[in-house]
Amino acid sequence: MAKEEDIINEAKERYKESCQGWDDIYKEAVDDLKFVYDIDNGQWPESAKSTRKDRPILTINKLQKTLRRIRGDHKLNPTGMKVLPVDDLADVDKAELYNGIIREIEYLSNADIAYDTAYMHAISSSIGFFRIITKYVDNASFDQDIAIKRIINPFSVHFDPYATEFELEDAKYCFIEELVDKKIFKKKYPKADATNFESNSVAELFGEWIQGDKIRVAEYFYKEPIKQKIVLLKTGEIIPIEKNITIEAIKHLGGEITREREVEKYIVKWCKMNGHQILEETTWPTEDIPIIPMFGDEVVVDGKRNYISLARGAKDPQRMYNYWASAATETVALAPKMPFIIDHRQIKGFEREWQEANIKNRMYVRYNAIAGLQKPSREPQGQVPSAIMSMMQQTAYDVEDHLGQYESSKGEASNERSGKAIMARVQQSDKGTFLFVDNATRAKVASGKQIIRLIPKIYDTKRALRIRGEDGIEKSVTVNNPVLGEDGNIRRDNDLTVGKYDLIATAGASYSSKRQEMIEYMTQVMQYAPQLANIIAPLVIKYSDYPGAKEIYAELQKAVVNQAAQGQE
Repeated sequence: MAKEEDIINEAKERYKESCQGWDDIYKEAVDDLKFVYDIDNGQWPESAKSTRKDRPILTINKLQKTLRRIRGDHKLNPTGMKVLPVDDLADVDKAELYNGIIREIEYLSNADIAYDTAYMHAISSSIGFFRIITKYVDNASFDQDIAIKRIINPFSVHFDPYATEFELEDAKYCFIEELVDKKIFKKKYPKADATNFESNSVAELFGEWIQGDKIRVAEYFYKEPIKQKIVLLKTGEIIPIEKNITIEAIKHLGGEITREREVEKYIVKWCKMNGHQILEETTWPTEDIPIIPMFGDEVVVDGKRNYISLARGAKDPQRMYNYWASAATETVALAPKMPFIIDHRQIKGFEREWQEANIKNRMYVRYNAIAGLQKPSREPQGQVPSAIMSMMQQTAYDVEDHLGQYESSKGEASNERSGKAIMARVQQSDKGTFLFVDNATRAKVASGKQIIRLIPKIYDTKRALRIRGEDGIEKSVTVNNPVLGEDGNIRRDNDLTVGKYDLIATAGASYSSKRQEMIEYMTQVMQYAPQLANIIAPLVIKYSDYPGAKEIYAELQKAVVNQAAQGQE
């Protein structure tokens, strides 16, 4: 077992390596995020802000509403996950049990918030994360539950920069930093010191671990490779050789081994550390690092990996739009406010009336008629030059063009008239953002696969679980329940530790949306085929959500049964 000092020294080197490897990506991401949400007037370069001084510096943020709409679309059309059996020991019923457990985990965790936070960061800054955790059910139990949690600050995550898989599943390590209040830190870790990293280079590059009344601690996940022997039985079953399962024991139980080989596996270790101490440590139940990335567009140039947000290409047109909006405002602001051109002799004796002309609602304003002079007249107000208006229109179009989102696809009136043409326009715009939707789906699938591997490790004893159906209805089920079989042997009902399962993504409308569509469709069928109303009407009531629907459905069923009985008489 590695010594604490060796773990800490390796962690320091890896932390430095990770920060340097992701530095360019994170700098671009931070700039994108500040730009999109206009943090600290982030849409104006510092050089422009310093030179304009008292001149208008306006931000007309055309990115934010589009990205919020795209986030809204993502929330309205969530990606579902469906578990499927893979090997002979798995079955469809147990796969549906897995589905119910995952839905309940998502519901209890408010996983949609975790997904949305990561998606917001992915489209706005190119990189977001969420995580999977385990926690005890309560303080009086040893049972644990699985939960999905958001990572609100993606820049607190530092993955192995040499990982090459898209979801970084081949990463050897990962850090998550957090700032903890000193008082809370001292209460939780009374024997620990509030110390800094000893490496000056890390402190200089990435800041001190102690910041005012906060102490920066880090969670550190790392993989340790191990060798393990596996054997193939004549029955086709593959068994790993572990402490309690030896080759001799298998042979003693009558197992006939046909092949054996050594494989490399990983143990995932977790620890929480401050500057030079390990505060907590444990072993994660699976071979996965439970931090799930959600990326923007991945591009590799000259061997260097880049992630590009949806907003990045629209930043320059947005800057231009802000400049021309500021220029238009400045032009109008500096123009004369439609003054009267008069000779001072024309208002002699009536100065007060003219001074109050824009304050009091007078019926008339008097002046002195002087031979040879025209009556007082206004100068026309200054107009915004047509060139500035033209540039504003062009840059507004450029912003839409880079985002792939045009006004007509966002609800604005256009030349489309039929519903089919309007939907075609919307679908055309959706293609421009589907890459980000697809990457979000990959992240959810990656987390689902981790949860599938985690479920047999966490729910490995007899216990009652609440599961959630696709319709949102909960029910209780007992898993890993030992029962006596007809052959006299004890087996376990709903044994989650047996069988291999995989997961696929299912996109489309939610269950409630599908149900509403079905009700509308059945209502239309009754209009065109009223003779089917007796059959369809009860189903319409059954799948409706309003109060009393169940009672009405029950009464209709009774009426149908009575009618059928009378017909037989």
